[in-house]
Amino acid sequence: MKALVATRFGAPAEMTLEDRPMPTLKSGHSLVKIHAATVNPLSSLVRSGIVAAAMAPVVLSNDGAGVIEDSARFPRGTSVAIYGGAQLGIREDGLQQQWAVIEDKRLFELPDNIDLDEGAALPINYVTAYQALTRAGQVKPGQRVLVSGASGALGHALVQTARALGAVPIGIVSSTRKVPYALRSGAARVIDLSSESLKEGVLAATDGQGADLAFDPVGGELLGQLVRALRPRGALVSIGFVGGMSASIDVADLVIEEKRILGYDAWLETDEDVAAAFTAIHGFVAKGLLRPLIDSRYALEDHAAAYARLASREATGSILLKP
Repeated sequence: MKALVATRFGAPAEMTLEDRPMPTLKSGHSLVKIHAATVNPLSSLVRSGIVAAAMAPVVLSNDGAGVIEDSARFPRGTSVAIYGGAQLGIREDGLQQQWAVIEDKRLFELPDNIDLDEGAALPINYVTAYQALTRAGQVKPGQRVLVSGASGALGHALVQTARALGAVPIGIVSSTRKVPYALRSGAARVIDLSSESLKEGVLAATDGQGADLAFDPVGGELLGQLVRALRPRGALVSIGFVGGMSASIDVADLVIEEKRILGYDAWLETDEDVAAAFTAIHGFVAKGLLRPLIDSRYALEDHAAAYARLASREATGSILLKP
Protein backbone atom coordinates (compact mmCIF):
# COMPACT_ATOMS: atom_id res chain seq x y z
CA MET A 1 0.00 0.00 0.00
CA LYS A 2 1.03 3.66 -0.44
CA ALA A 3 1.93 5.79 2.59
CA LEU A 4 3.09 9.40 2.68
CA VAL A 5 5.87 9.55 5.28
CA ALA A 6 7.48 12.59 6.88
CA THR A 7 11.05 11.27 6.96
CA ARG A 8 12.64 14.45 8.31
CA PHE A 9 11.14 17.41 10.12
CA GLY A 10 12.18 20.98 9.43
CA ALA A 11 11.84 23.75 6.88
CA PRO A 12 11.46 22.25 4.42
CA ALA A 13 10.36 18.86 5.72
CA GLU A 14 11.20 15.76 3.72
CA MET A 15 8.13 13.82 2.59
CA THR A 16 8.43 10.43 0.87
CA LEU A 17 5.77 8.27 -0.78
CA GLU A 18 6.58 4.72 0.33
CA ASP A 19 5.31 1.23 -0.47
CA ARG A 20 4.47 -0.50 2.81
CA PRO A 21 2.93 -3.86 3.73
CA MET A 22 -0.73 -3.96 4.73
CA PRO A 23 -1.16 -3.36 8.48
CA THR A 24 -2.19 -6.26 10.71
CA LEU A 25 -5.48 -6.13 12.62
CA LYS A 26 -5.16 -6.03 16.43
CA SER A 27 -7.65 -6.60 19.25
CA GLY A 28 -9.73 -3.51 19.99
CA HIS A 29 -8.86 -2.03 16.59
CA SER A 30 -10.44 -1.95 13.13
CA LEU A 31 -8.91 -2.10 9.67
CA VAL A 32 -9.98 0.99 7.74
CA LYS A 33 -9.57 1.76 4.07
CA ILE A 34 -8.74 5.47 4.18
CA HIS A 35 -10.89 7.58 1.87
CA ALA A 36 -9.39 10.98 2.76
CA ALA A 37 -7.16 12.57 5.39
CA THR A 38 -6.94 16.26 6.17
CA VAL A 39 -3.95 18.53 5.71
CA ASN A 40 -4.40 20.71 8.78
CA PRO A 41 -2.37 23.10 10.96
CA LEU A 42 -1.33 20.30 13.31
CA SER A 43 0.19 18.28 10.46
CA SER A 44 2.07 21.37 9.37
CA LEU A 45 3.39 21.98 12.89
CA VAL A 46 4.47 18.35 13.25
CA ARG A 47 6.41 18.27 10.00
CA SER A 48 8.04 21.60 10.84
CA GLY A 49 9.45 20.04 14.02
CA ILE A 50 7.48 22.28 16.41
CA VAL A 51 5.56 19.45 18.16
CA ALA A 52 8.01 18.01 20.67
CA ALA A 53 6.15 14.71 21.12
CA ALA A 54 6.44 13.80 17.41
CA MET A 55 9.37 11.88 15.95
CA ALA A 56 10.22 11.18 12.31
CA PRO A 57 9.61 9.05 10.38
CA VAL A 58 5.84 9.27 10.79
CA VAL A 59 2.72 9.27 8.63
CA LEU A 60 0.92 12.57 9.30
CA SER A 61 -2.74 13.51 9.90
CA ASN A 62 -4.98 12.71 12.85
CA ASP A 63 -8.19 13.55 11.06
CA GLY A 64 -10.01 11.77 8.24
CA ALA A 65 -12.60 9.24 7.14
CA GLY A 66 -12.77 5.81 5.62
CA VAL A 67 -14.64 2.54 5.29
CA ILE A 68 -14.41 -0.43 7.66
CA GLU A 69 -12.82 -3.49 6.07
CA ASP A 70 -12.43 -5.70 9.14
CA SER A 71 -13.65 -5.13 12.68
CA ALA A 72 -15.18 -6.85 15.69
CA ARG A 73 -17.16 -3.69 16.48
CA PHE A 74 -18.35 -2.28 13.14
CA PRO A 75 -19.98 -4.10 10.18
CA ARG A 76 -17.81 -4.25 7.06
CA GLY A 77 -18.58 -1.29 4.79
CA THR A 78 -19.46 1.13 7.62
CA SER A 79 -18.43 4.72 6.84
CA VAL A 80 -16.51 6.19 9.77
CA ALA A 81 -14.90 9.44 10.81
CA ILE A 82 -11.51 9.11 12.51
CA TYR A 83 -10.57 11.32 15.46
CA GLY A 84 -6.87 10.75 16.08
CA GLY A 85 -6.48 12.88 19.21
CA ALA A 86 -2.92 13.45 20.36
CA GLN A 87 -1.72 10.09 19.04
CA LEU A 88 -2.27 9.57 15.32
CA GLY A 89 0.11 11.54 13.15
CA ILE A 90 2.13 12.51 16.21
CA ARG A 91 3.21 9.58 18.39
CA GLU A 92 2.11 6.93 15.91
CA ASP A 93 1.37 6.76 12.20
CA GLY A 94 -1.61 8.79 11.05
CA LEU A 95 -3.97 8.74 8.09
CA GLN A 96 -2.07 9.92 5.01
CA GLN A 97 -1.93 6.35 3.73
CA GLN A 98 -4.21 3.88 1.95
CA TRP A 99 -5.00 1.61 4.91
CA ALA A 100 -4.74 1.98 8.68
CA VAL A 101 -5.48 -0.07 11.78
CA ILE A 102 -7.29 2.31 14.13
CA GLU A 103 -8.25 1.90 17.77
CA ASP A 104 -12.04 1.48 17.95
CA LYS A 105 -12.52 4.37 20.38
CA ARG A 106 -11.22 6.73 17.67
CA LEU A 107 -13.86 5.67 15.11
CA PHE A 108 -17.32 7.22 14.84
CA GLU A 109 -20.02 6.10 12.44
CA LEU A 110 -20.99 8.84 10.00
CA PRO A 111 -24.55 10.04 9.50
CA ASP A 112 -26.13 8.97 6.22
CA ASN A 113 -26.58 12.52 4.94
CA ILE A 114 -22.90 13.43 4.50
CA ASP A 115 -20.35 11.83 2.18
CA LEU A 116 -16.87 10.59 3.03
CA ASP A 117 -15.11 13.76 1.90
CA GLU A 118 -17.27 15.79 4.29
CA GLY A 119 -16.81 13.11 6.94
CA ALA A 120 -13.04 13.49 6.73
CA ALA A 121 -13.40 17.20 7.57
CA LEU A 122 -15.73 16.54 10.50
CA PRO A 123 -13.74 15.14 13.46
CA ILE A 124 -11.15 17.63 14.70
CA ASN A 125 -12.86 20.80 13.48
CA TYR A 126 -16.29 20.02 14.90
CA VAL A 127 -15.16 18.43 18.17
CA THR A 128 -12.99 21.50 18.70
CA ALA A 129 -15.84 23.86 17.81
CA TYR A 130 -18.39 22.09 19.99
CA GLN A 131 -16.14 21.74 23.03
CA ALA A 132 -14.65 25.23 22.75
CA LEU A 133 -18.14 26.71 22.58
CA THR A 134 -19.78 24.57 25.27
CA ARG A 135 -17.06 23.52 27.73
CA ALA A 136 -14.59 26.41 27.50
CA GLY A 137 -16.87 29.28 26.45
CA GLN A 138 -20.11 28.02 28.04
CA VAL A 139 -22.05 29.73 25.27
CA LYS A 140 -25.73 30.49 25.80
CA PRO A 141 -28.54 30.98 23.26
CA GLY A 142 -28.77 34.55 22.04
CA GLN A 143 -25.20 35.48 22.88
CA ARG A 144 -23.25 37.35 20.22
CA VAL A 145 -20.13 35.41 19.35
CA LEU A 146 -17.09 36.56 17.36
CA VAL A 147 -15.30 33.97 15.20
CA SER A 148 -11.95 34.91 13.67
CA GLY A 149 -10.75 33.15 10.52
CA ALA A 150 -14.42 32.58 9.77
CA SER A 151 -13.84 31.40 6.18
CA GLY A 152 -11.41 28.65 7.20
CA ALA A 153 -12.21 25.05 8.10
CA LEU A 154 -12.32 25.58 11.87
CA GLY A 155 -13.93 29.01 11.53
CA HIS A 156 -16.66 27.45 9.39
CA ALA A 157 -17.25 24.79 12.06
CA LEU A 158 -17.36 27.40 14.83
CA VAL A 159 -19.87 29.57 12.97
CA GLN A 160 -22.14 26.63 12.16
CA THR A 161 -21.93 25.13 15.64
CA ALA A 162 -22.55 28.46 17.37
CA ARG A 163 -25.67 28.89 15.26
CA ALA A 164 -26.80 25.32 16.01
CA LEU A 165 -26.45 26.08 19.73
CA GLY A 166 -28.63 29.19 19.40
CA ALA A 167 -25.91 31.85 19.50
CA VAL A 168 -25.49 34.69 17.00
CA PRO A 169 -22.14 34.28 15.17
CA ILE A 170 -20.27 37.30 13.81
CA GLY A 171 -17.54 36.27 11.39
CA ILE A 172 -14.16 38.01 11.12
CA VAL A 173 -12.27 37.67 7.80
CA SER A 174 -9.11 39.23 6.39
CA SER A 175 -10.29 40.04 2.86
CA THR A 176 -13.38 40.85 0.84
CA ARG A 177 -12.99 37.60 -1.12
CA LYS A 178 -13.67 35.61 2.06
CA VAL A 179 -16.89 37.40 3.07
CA PRO A 180 -19.28 35.19 1.02
CA TYR A 181 -17.81 32.03 2.55
CA ALA A 182 -18.41 33.24 6.10
CA LEU A 183 -21.96 34.26 5.19
CA ARG A 184 -22.56 30.85 3.62
CA SER A 185 -21.42 29.23 6.86
CA GLY A 186 -24.20 31.08 8.67
CA ALA A 187 -22.60 34.22 10.08
CA ALA A 188 -25.24 36.82 10.94
CA ARG A 189 -22.75 39.55 10.07
CA VAL A 190 -19.22 39.52 8.65
CA ILE A 191 -16.52 42.04 9.48
CA ASP A 192 -13.97 42.45 6.68
CA LEU A 193 -10.70 43.63 8.22
CA SER A 194 -9.44 44.87 4.86
CA SER A 195 -12.11 47.58 4.82
CA GLU A 196 -13.23 48.24 8.42
CA SER A 197 -11.99 48.42 11.99
CA LEU A 198 -12.65 45.31 14.07
CA LYS A 199 -13.85 47.14 17.18
CA GLU A 200 -16.02 49.59 15.25
CA GLY A 201 -17.53 46.75 13.22
CA VAL A 202 -18.30 44.76 16.36
CA LEU A 203 -19.87 47.74 18.12
CA ALA A 204 -22.06 48.39 15.07
CA ALA A 205 -23.14 44.73 15.01
CA THR A 206 -23.90 44.60 18.76
CA ASP A 207 -25.77 47.87 19.33
CA GLY A 208 -22.67 49.39 20.88
CA GLN A 209 -22.38 46.72 23.56
CA GLY A 210 -19.48 44.57 22.37
CA ALA A 211 -19.53 40.81 21.87
CA ASP A 212 -20.29 38.34 24.65
CA LEU A 213 -17.66 35.83 23.51
CA ALA A 214 -14.89 35.52 20.95
CA PHE A 215 -13.34 32.33 19.55
CA ASP A 216 -9.94 32.80 17.96
CA PRO A 217 -8.20 30.19 15.79
CA VAL A 218 -5.89 32.88 14.36
CA GLY A 219 -3.98 34.36 17.30
CA GLY A 220 -1.15 36.83 16.82
CA GLU A 221 -2.01 40.52 16.94
CA LEU A 222 -5.65 39.78 16.19
CA LEU A 223 -6.14 38.31 19.67
CA GLY A 224 -5.66 41.64 21.41
CA GLN A 225 -8.07 43.33 19.01
CA LEU A 226 -10.71 40.70 19.74
CA VAL A 227 -10.35 41.20 23.49
CA ARG A 228 -10.91 44.94 23.05
CA ALA A 229 -14.12 44.20 21.09
CA LEU A 230 -15.68 42.26 23.97
CA ARG A 231 -18.32 43.66 26.30
CA PRO A 232 -17.46 44.08 30.00
CA ARG A 233 -17.02 40.61 31.57
CA GLY A 234 -16.85 39.05 28.12
CA ALA A 235 -14.47 36.18 27.38
CA LEU A 236 -12.15 35.14 24.57
CA VAL A 237 -11.29 31.49 23.91
CA SER A 238 -7.93 31.15 22.17
CA ILE A 239 -7.85 28.04 19.96
CA GLY A 240 -4.91 28.47 17.58
CA PHE A 241 -2.00 30.61 16.47
CA VAL A 242 -1.69 30.36 12.69
CA GLY A 243 -1.36 34.16 12.68
CA GLY A 244 1.44 34.20 15.26
CA MET A 245 2.31 33.02 18.76
CA SER A 246 2.67 36.48 20.35
CA ALA A 247 -0.12 38.93 21.13
CA SER A 248 -0.40 42.42 22.62
CA ILE A 249 -3.05 42.86 25.33
CA ASP A 250 -4.40 46.10 26.81
CA VAL A 251 -4.07 45.14 30.49
CA ALA A 252 -6.10 48.14 31.69
CA ASP A 253 -8.98 47.10 29.44
CA LEU A 254 -8.69 43.52 30.70
CA VAL A 255 -8.73 44.54 34.37
CA ILE A 256 -11.19 47.44 34.37
CA GLU A 257 -13.82 45.56 32.34
CA GLU A 258 -13.11 42.16 33.96
CA LYS A 259 -12.58 40.40 30.65
CA ARG A 260 -11.26 36.83 30.50
CA ILE A 261 -8.87 35.02 28.16
CA LEU A 262 -9.14 31.22 28.10
CA GLY A 263 -7.12 28.62 26.24
CA TYR A 264 -8.56 25.56 24.51
CA ASP A 265 -6.64 22.44 23.52
CA ALA A 266 -8.52 19.57 21.87
CA TRP A 267 -5.80 17.12 22.95
CA LEU A 268 -6.78 17.55 26.60
CA GLU A 269 -10.26 16.15 25.94
CA THR A 270 -11.04 12.79 27.53
CA ASP A 271 -12.31 9.88 25.45
CA GLU A 272 -15.67 10.30 27.19
CA ASP A 273 -15.88 13.99 26.29
CA VAL A 274 -15.00 13.28 22.65
CA ALA A 275 -17.68 10.55 22.45
CA ALA A 276 -20.27 12.89 23.99
CA ALA A 277 -19.30 15.66 21.57
CA PHE A 278 -19.65 13.28 18.62
CA THR A 279 -23.12 12.29 19.80
CA ALA A 280 -24.18 15.95 19.80
CA ILE A 281 -22.46 16.61 16.47
CA HIS A 282 -24.10 13.54 14.90
CA GLY A 283 -27.49 14.88 15.94
CA PHE A 284 -26.82 18.32 14.48
CA VAL A 285 -25.54 16.81 11.23
CA ALA A 286 -28.59 14.54 10.96
CA LYS A 287 -30.81 17.63 11.29
CA GLY A 288 -28.86 19.44 8.55
CA LEU A 289 -27.48 22.07 10.95
CA LEU A 290 -23.81 21.21 10.41
CA ARG A 291 -22.01 20.42 7.18
CA PRO A 292 -18.24 20.56 6.61
CA LEU A 293 -16.88 22.69 3.79
CA ILE A 294 -14.21 21.28 1.46
CA ASP A 295 -11.70 23.69 -0.04
CA SER A 296 -9.65 21.32 -2.21
CA ARG A 297 -8.66 17.70 -2.82
CA TYR A 298 -5.21 16.34 -3.71
CA ALA A 299 -3.73 12.93 -4.43
CA LEU A 300 -0.94 11.72 -2.13
CA GLU A 301 1.52 12.42 -4.95
CA ASP A 302 0.47 16.08 -4.88
CA HIS A 303 1.14 16.55 -1.16
CA ALA A 304 3.47 19.52 -1.74
CA ALA A 305 0.66 21.47 -3.38
CA ALA A 306 -1.71 20.56 -0.53
CA TYR A 307 0.68 21.85 2.13
CA ALA A 308 1.37 24.97 0.05
CA ARG A 309 -2.38 25.60 -0.07
CA LEU A 310 -2.54 25.33 3.72
CA ALA A 311 0.40 27.69 4.17
CA SER A 312 -1.21 30.28 1.87
CA ARG A 313 -4.02 30.83 4.39
CA GLU A 314 -6.30 31.28 1.38
CA ALA A 315 -8.18 28.00 1.89
CA THR A 316 -11.92 28.34 2.50
CA GLY A 317 -12.63 24.98 4.11
CA SER A 318 -10.73 21.75 4.66
CA ILE A 319 -7.87 20.51 2.47
CA LEU A 320 -7.96 16.77 1.77
CA LEU A 321 -5.36 14.21 0.70
CA LYS A 322 -7.02 11.23 -0.98
CA PRO A 323 -5.08 7.95 -1.11
